[in-house]
Amino acid sequence: MRPRINKKLAAVGVAAVVGVASTIALTSGSANASPVYGYNGYSIGTDVQGGIVASGPQVKSEISCTTDATRKSRNDLATANVNDQTIAKTVTTDTFAFAEKRGNGVTSTATAADIRVGSLLHLKGAKTTTTAWIKNGVTYYTGSTTFADVRIGSVSVRSLLKAKPNTKVAVPGLGYIVLNRVGGVKTDAGIYSYAQAVVLHATVRNRYIPEGVDVAVLKTRAEVTKPATALVIGDAYATKANVDKLVKSGPTSYQATCQGTGGRTDRVAVGEVNIPKVAYVGAAFTTKRGDIGPNKSYVDFSSHVAGIKVANLSIGAIESSASAWKTKDGKVGLNSRSTIASIKVGNKVYPVKTGENAELEIPGIAKLTFNQVLRQSRYISVNALVIDVYSLNTKVVVGHSAAGVIG
Repeated sequence: MRPRINKKLAAVGVAAVVGVASTIALTSGSANASPVYGYNGYSIGTDVQGGIVASGPQVKSEISCTTDATRKSRNDLATANVNDQTIAKTVTTDTFAFAEKRGNGVTSTATAADIRVGSLLHLKGAKTTTTAWIKNGVTYYTGSTTFADVRIGSVSVRSLLKAKPNTKVAVPGLGYIVLNRVGGVKTDAGIYSYAQAVVLHATVRNRYIPEGVDVAVLKTRAEVTKPATALVIGDAYATKANVDKLVKSGPTSYQATCQGTGGRTDRVAVGEVNIPKVAYVGAAFTTKRGDIGPNKSYVDFSSHVAGIKVANLSIGAIESSASAWKTKDGKVGLNSRSTIASIKVGNKVYPVKTGENAELEIPGIAKLTFNQVLRQSRYISVNALVIDVYSLNTKVVVGHSAAGVIG
């Protein structure tokens, strides 16, 4: 019967929780540093949105978590495929930030000379674009899609060359499409806008796209944040496992950000995690909280694991946290912390070592690294525990938190 590891495991082994904290505070930059804008955006040729299909975003250009108003990205590809079928030809994507008379913002554009689903649908000269910008504290956005020709079956439909936003059209033999999906959303931090030339909804069996799958073709997003002392970055997860360079189990309870949460606490939890032939993990959750503003930007991440069993190891409650902040006078603060309740192999109890990057060798079983910290001038990350399992040639990271500021 598979053992269940929970908070009671914290009482096994050492009597008290051993914690390790790391803190660094820096004063950098000039007083009353100028606020920065944050720029994010992407353009994608095709993106499968449902079902099990071996195709992620294709022909992607992206800028992410940057304060550089000159940042840009461009991508070209002859074709974009879905399910081994060519959906779009002569695809170009382009995303760039700007700071000019109209304000600070991002524009994302995607084009395709030809979009085709066999003889069911044919779109020529497709172009979709969206822009989000801020000027004098006011947010704006635009988004649109145009076509040179739209054919449903063998019928040309000229009224759809400049389709109204979110126009739904039935396509016999496929299901339906939505043309010119477009919108804008104001957030606590700023504004983002999105546009998609066409979304293909395969609701019936066909030879081109698996039934039940949605495919967005020419998908764009543009996002800009209000002026702030800094952007905030970071992430947290409960566990991750790798065999050599292969992913055995991706990050669990994963969270990330580059703009904060508007000051609220976001929590992502899992009841338990079973990594086949490697580990059994009890209940786990992560939290993130942060905000960006003209006087101070900050972010806090944390990771909490009730307990984990790896090989013959039984490890009690594991926690980590990381925080970063910056004030308008240029001061930056970083700190991290991790705790592990207990370590036990059979009836033998092992000590939880303190200090950064401390190691414990358990002969023939595993090497344990405690409080693994990576520190840079404006970024800090901590892995509460890293387990190298000899017999499985596997590395398991438990309790990861990271935080930083940009700008």
